[in-house]
Amino acid sequence: MRFKDPDAADLFCKDDPEKLFADLREIGHGSFGAVYFARDVRNNEVVAIKKMSYSGKQTNEKWQDIIKEVKFLQKLRHPNTIEYRGCYLKDSPCVLLSSGWRLR
Repeated sequence: MRFKDPDAADLFCKDDPEKLFADLREIGHGSFGAVYFARDVRNNEVVAIKKMSYSGKQTNEKWQDIIKEVKFLQKLRHPNTIEYRGCYLKDSPCVLLSSGWRLR
């Protein structure tokens, strides 16, 4: 995928998330998307994955919200919050996979 903003490209991991995570089960749903329980196939670690669509109406606004959330999570460091591990962009369907949040 090509980015208009070169800095945005650095926010996303290049791997295919569908090959990295298994056993997806929805554990919650909100206005920005669904959150899933999953297992990282590389190390069997349990993680939470947030899938956020950026297609449809107000695509640009949704995309900007995703960029803001990723930048915020990259900076977040606190013992009472999730541990941010990375983001993956999957273009078919248009879904952002925010993954690698360690469940504590």
